[in-house]
Order: sequence, then structure tokens, then C-alpha cells
Amino acid sequence: MKSVSAMASLPLMGSVMQAANAAGPFDDYRALVVLFLYGGTDNNNMIIPLGSEYAAYSTPRGNLAIPQANVIPISAGVSGRSFGMHPNMKALAAIFNNERKLAVASNVGVLVEPTTLAAFQQKSKLPPQLFSHSDMVSHTHTGRADWPAETGWGGRLADLIESANGNSQVSTSISVAGQTLFQKGSRVSTYALNEWKAADSVIVGRMRSYRDWDNSSAGRSNPQIAYEAHLAAAGTNLLELQYKSMASQTARTGDYLTSVLYDVDASGNPIRGANNSVTEKFPVGAAPPLNFVDSRGFTITNRLASQLKSVASLIAARNVLGVKRQIFFVSLNGFDTHGDQFKDSNNTTTPILSGRHADLLQQMDEAVSWFYNWTKTAGVANSVTTATLSDFGRTLISNGAGSDHGWGGHNFVLGGAVNGGKFYGGPSAGQEFPIVALGTQLDVGQGRLIPTTSIDEYGATLAKWMGSSNSELTTVFPNLARFPRQTGMGFV
Repeated sequence: MKSVSAMASLPLMGSVMQAANAAGPFDDYRALVVLFLYGGTDNNNMIIPLGSEYAAYSTPRGNLAIPQANVIPISAGVSGRSFGMHPNMKALAAIFNNERKLAVASNVGVLVEPTTLAAFQQKSKLPPQLFSHSDMVSHTHTGRADWPAETGWGGRLADLIESANGNSQVSTSISVAGQTLFQKGSRVSTYALNEWKAADSVIVGRMRSYRDWDNSSAGRSNPQIAYEAHLAAAGTNLLELQYKSMASQTARTGDYLTSVLYDVDASGNPIRGANNSVTEKFPVGAAPPLNFVDSRGFTITNRLASQLKSVASLIAARNVLGVKRQIFFVSLNGFDTHGDQFKDSNNTTTPILSGRHADLLQQMDEAVSWFYNWTKTAGVANSVTTATLSDFGRTLISNGAGSDHGWGGHNFVLGGAVNGGKFYGGPSAGQEFPIVALGTQLDVGQGRLIPTTSIDEYGATLAKWMGSSNSELTTVFPNLARFPRQTGMGFV
């Protein structure tokens, strides 16, 4: 849970325990881990066309083009065409090529309905505020570009499947990246966890009116006692009563989860040993790659790896927590690379091979591959699927130091249940991946691609894997009937 002295997070706990009393129809466990790449990642340098298509990619890219010799070839099985991945995505490329457990959903984006270049030019039924960060993030989270932002598609999915978790005291929806519209449901609220940090090791905090008081001096009163007394006191103000109810519920849930994950003392605090360490009841084994050496030579924290370590801890405790379905949200920030795509590059010959975007891709590669390998070691690879989302793709044309806001982009789906080593999307065989060039029928300007797959179709595939029936998919995605792939894309 986020630092719960920040009371802004409390309203989201109001319905954490509203799960139905009866167990759901699922006998197995499944978890969807959504990774949001905030800022709009430059997909043009993640999946790169090779062979006869490379020149059409590299010429408008200019100084942003990845040299063909540095691209990691991948075997995607698209007839007559060849592709590769960014050189800093070695582990993910290996999973795609060798294990065939990573799939690419190509040219996915926010749509109100299928559209064409002519319709775009006539401004016919387009997503509102197209190319705007805040609006496109909102549309991607809600799955309803033509409707006010009320709930997210992750939240609507959680509303449908929460009964599978019976009387579990933790929410179906868990975020390690703050509160999101994506997970906002009508009944289910998000439970927010801390990312794992070696200095603290505890990913759930106990309810505190001030900072953690576990080590308070004997000569000072513990404000926790006064705070708990305040919550227990009778009152008549409706707002105060609601606040107390939510705060108390948050405290109980936090204490419960702490006791599940760690050895605790009589007061419910994690027992700390040497170097402030705690004993995890469900250790995840090999440590995640928390330290990342960036292009400047500085060692920084790979926060995505920290977040995925927290997710792994919750998945490891799934049986004790009594959950059958969980939706996790993690994120990696910094992809809005207008003027700094290769900032701080240490490669003087080809700057784009290093710097900001390359560093972000390597952090993703290291963190996500570690998490996938952990699921295999833990025996849950077939039960955990990780899927990426982003604001949008970016322009094919370089602006000199970066790329600008685009539309359609490519998403990765990874897990033991994934039918990988393939591209999914496009209207027909051979067109699973768009032509990366200027002046095509998908180019609305500067290489911005009209999406050929909607967020609705992409998300519906994941929702179906999580247990939604075909008839329930339109509850999660009300506009799904407007698109051709109404029962999923087939990658999982």
C-alpha cells in the first residue's frame, strides 16, 4: 500500500472488500500484469524492418535510425519480410526467437471506429484531442475514446471477475505505480503497493498518521495510538464517518497483508534483523536487476524491476491470500523523447545506440525478462501474462534530436500462455506489420500511423484470457462491436 499517511489514497480502498461471498467459476489462477510505458515510446526503434524495407525506414529516420548491422534479427514468420529488435532488447528478442513466448501486437491505438486516411482528413469520428498525452493516456486507460472518463477497462474487467476471489481481503486490482484510471471500476477499487527497495524491503506499509513509528524513542508518545483512538471515536458527521471507515479498513487490510508476507511481532510490525532486513514468507529467489548503469556511467535504480519484484511477492502469496484472478499495474516513465532521444549517449560514432531511449529499453528488457524467468521458476509462467501499453507511437521522421507524438504503436505480450514468435494485427496475411515508410495509406503525416488494431481488440484478447466470456467482452469494451476482431486476436 502506498504511504498511507497520504490520505488521498484512502478513498480508493472504499470497496476493496466488496467481493462476492461465493467463489467464482475459476479453478485456476491467472494474473494480468499491465506495463504502461508513459510518454509514448518510439516503436519505430523497437521493431525495425530489415532487407528491402530498411531504406524506407532509415531515410526519414536520419540520425534516429538504428544501423542494420546492430539490429537483432527476429523470426516473425511474415511472408517475404524480415524484422529485428533494438540491440538493447537482447533478452526479449531471445524469448521471441527461441521460446516463442513473446508476441507483438502491431500498430495498436485508440480508435472510435475503424478509420482510413480519407476519414482522417475529413476529421470523421476521430478520438478527441488526438496526439495529446493526457487525452490519449485517458482513452487508452478507459477503452472508450468517445465517452467521458468514468471507469477503466482494467476496472471493468475486475468488476466482472472479482467473484473468483471470494472473501479475499485484498483487491483484484493492485497497482505498484500509483492510482490509475485504468483500474478504476464501479465496485472494485485499486490496492496500491510500494515498489520493493533493498533499504526497506517492505512493500506494504501499516497505517500511520505520521511517518512509521516502529523505532520511536521510549520518551516520546507514539502518535499511532492517538490516531487509532481517533478512528475508533464516535461521530455524527457523514464525511468524517466515511473517512474513518475507509481509513480503518485500509489499516486492517495493510496489517493483514503485512502478516501474510512477513514475520511480524506482537504489534504487527515486520521483525527486522541485521541491516534492517525482514524475513519474507514468500521469497522470490534470485534478486531482480535493481541496479542499472546508464549511458552516463551512473548507477541508478531500475524502478520497473522494483515494481515487478513487488508483483512477484503478491503472486507468490496467492494461495494464502485466497485469490484466483489478479490485475497488476506497473509503469516505466520517460518515453516522451522530443529532444533527448539520444541525450547522454556515450557512442560518438552512432549516438542513437546509446542515451535516453536506449537506456529505457534496456531497463525494460532486464526487468521484464527477469520477471518472466521468475514466473518459470515459480511454476506460474502459464498463469501470468505481461502486456504493454503506451500513450501512442511516435513519428517516423526525426526532428533532429528525437521524435514527436504519433498514433498507432506496437505492444509486447509475454508469458507462458502466449502464442509468441509472431506479429498480430493488420487486415490480412503478410500485413501483420505495417509498412514503415512515408506516404502510405496509413500515414497521416510524418510517418504517424493510423492504427489497424484498436485498444478494444487488444484488450479484449487479454480480458478473454482472464475469464471473460464473449458476451461479457462488450461490458469491458462497449465499442468492441465496431471492430472486426470481437473475440480476440489469438496471441493468448
